[in-house]
Amino acid sequence: VEYMDDQIGRVFDYLKEIGEYDNTVVIFISDNGAEGNDLRGMMAGQAGTMGFLHAMNNFAENGHNSIGRRGTYAEYGPAWAQVCMTPFRLYKGLLAEGGIRSPLIISGPGVQGAGELNKEAMLHVMDIVPTLLELAGVQHPSTYNGREVAPVQGKSWVGMLEGRTQSPRDPGDWLGWEIFGNRAIRQGDWKISWHYEPFGIWDWQLFNLADDPGEQYDMSDTHPEKRKELIALWDEYVKMNGVIIGSRSPFFARLSNTGVLISPP
Repeated sequence: VEYMDDQIGRVFDYLKEIGEYDNTVVIFISDNGAEGNDLRGMMAGQAGTMGFLHAMNNFAENGHNSIGRRGTYAEYGPAWAQVCMTPFRLYKGLLAEGGIRSPLIISGPGVQGAGELNKEAMLHVMDIVPTLLELAGVQHPSTYNGREVAPVQGKSWVGMLEGRTQSPRDPGDWLGWEIFGNRAIRQGDWKISWHYEPFGIWDWQLFNLADDPGEQYDMSDTHPEKRKELIALWDEYVKMNGVIIGSRSPFFARLSNTGVLISPP
């Protein structure tokens, strides 16, 4: 962190030197979720493969005394990753809030609310492109080199940064995610997620993030219509993005190579 701070400071010093610091918007965001995966455990089902040999050759020294050195891949495992993400549930590679929430800091000309914390906005990394395009006064192209360009799905943050709104999204707007066979949809305060065991129940669960940001209480039984609405949005997300969901997670496919077969009940 100290090294990163020093290098960012060098960039800021240069911007000031050339007179562009006050004409620059800075967007600083962390990676999502604490790393809870065990590299050696993940590779256990691939003994003898090129991936296994590469991992063992390059990440052989993973003790605490080696942290931060070249050629190491230090881990602290799922339990400490969950501690790191408290009060949110789970961690990287999963679609509970602990796996997808990230802190974001923005500063620059025209940015209002300096030093304030905005917990109302529902943002996504894909919003950065339309935000920068609007700040720069650049129109998103519909074609490039004669080929059609896919429309931007993100929302510009400019209205939020100028203090005109708390969020770039209206209450009816929604976001979707999928990774390693796990999937989620959020609309306003409502969210459904589908995780493989032991992280889920092989089915959709419904949470109200305003009342339950830790996703501890499945509301499917008390709000079946809301669950149905969000599942319909998931179907729309699949069509919009060409999502193909396999019969099982690739992580669990690796586990099956060790003789541990995980399949739906």
